[in-house]
Amino acid sequence: MNFKEWQKKQKVILIDGSMSLGLEEQGLDLNDELWTAKALVNEPEKIEKVHQNYYDAGANIAITSSYQATVAGFERLGHTTDGSRALIKRTVELAKQAQTKSQGSQEKWVAASIGPYGAYLADGSEYRGNYGLSQTELVDFHRERLELLLEAGADLLAIETIPDITEIHALIELLAQHPKATAWLTVTLKDAHHLCDGTDLRVFQLLAESSEQIIAYGVNCVQPALVLPALEYLEEIAMKPLVAYPNSGATYDPITKVWTHSHAVDEVFSNEALKWHESGCKWIGGCCCTSAKEIKLLKETFSAIL
Repeated sequence: MNFKEWQKKQKVILIDGSMSLGLEEQGLDLNDELWTAKALVNEPEKIEKVHQNYYDAGANIAITSSYQATVAGFERLGHTTDGSRALIKRTVELAKQAQTKSQGSQEKWVAASIGPYGAYLADGSEYRGNYGLSQTELVDFHRERLELLLEAGADLLAIETIPDITEIHALIELLAQHPKATAWLTVTLKDAHHLCDGTDLRVFQLLAESSEQIIAYGVNCVQPALVLPALEYLEEIAMKPLVAYPNSGATYDPITKVWTHSHAVDEVFSNEALKWHESGCKWIGGCCCTSAKEIKLLKETFSAIL
């Protein structure tokens, strides 16, 4: 059974948590323009270990470390074109290796991360949008990485942390050029009803609903307090499953690349997550500053229906 058919039968699907925190816990300094993709070059075994930890904690889906990995970004640091392409494909291979090694008994899948243009800029633009690029320019930017990740055999694409409506149009256009590809699409928020670039969340929703290849959509790497009101807004007309994997409630400084941590994380990934599920959210996980601990908590919270 492929992922698209499997997911239709699930009452809840657990996505993994932060790649960055898992790498930092292994001693990596991620104050780098490649962020988590830095480990691809020097310590790929640590990426595999993060994936395995999440699978062992009960995650159904591991998101690859390709969020900030682009051919242009690697080339800028001196890598060859072929070497850069191989590194991007390696992100899928590492997740698959972890999938094989994990002792978890749940179904396990690999989602290839397609991060926003703002992640390539490495200046926090994924929380602002309004890049000033045309739809055509953004299609061209995303094309090669998307094709490489599909060639590497990911089960689906995780198009995530998108702040900008022009970029959403571009990614949907690009997806249509690969009709066999399946994806989820998640955005960052300015407030509960608007993308970071100011676009009404409903505009994004109608685009996501209209694409046959987008099988679920929602929000990620947003403050937990925004999740429920955003989901309630989307639920009003949603025909597809909704997705939520917020950050822990920490705040991010894009210059120092440091998160200031918050509290009450356990409440977010237990009682709050139950409220998300009641509002039509079937795909649930964590983003920045979450760990295997939060995924284990989600597994316990939803144990009756997993």
